[in-house]
Amino acid sequence: MKKKILDSWKRPVEIEVFDTGRIPQQTELQLNMTREATPEEHKEWIEKELLPLGDIQLKFVAMMSVIQIATLGFMLLSFWLIGHFATGE
Repeated sequence: MKKKILDSWKRPVEIEVFDTGRIPQQTELQLNMTREATPEEHKEWIEKELLPLGDIQLKFVAMMSVIQIATLGFMLLSFWLIGHFATGE
């Protein structure tokens, strides 16, 4: 089906419109087709994926905590230095 519209310069143009007469729907995820993991698959997943990634993340979180505490310490030190030199004491 062709439809007449105006383009951005207000010129009449014809475009082809495919109208199905209904609102388009997003396709659904097929989550009802899952299966339970076997105990062997579960153990393999824990050993090969979960634990190595957890160890890396633990080191990262510990490093970021140290950086955050050091940043807070430097901020407090700068407040003290500015206050100390600004008052001349």
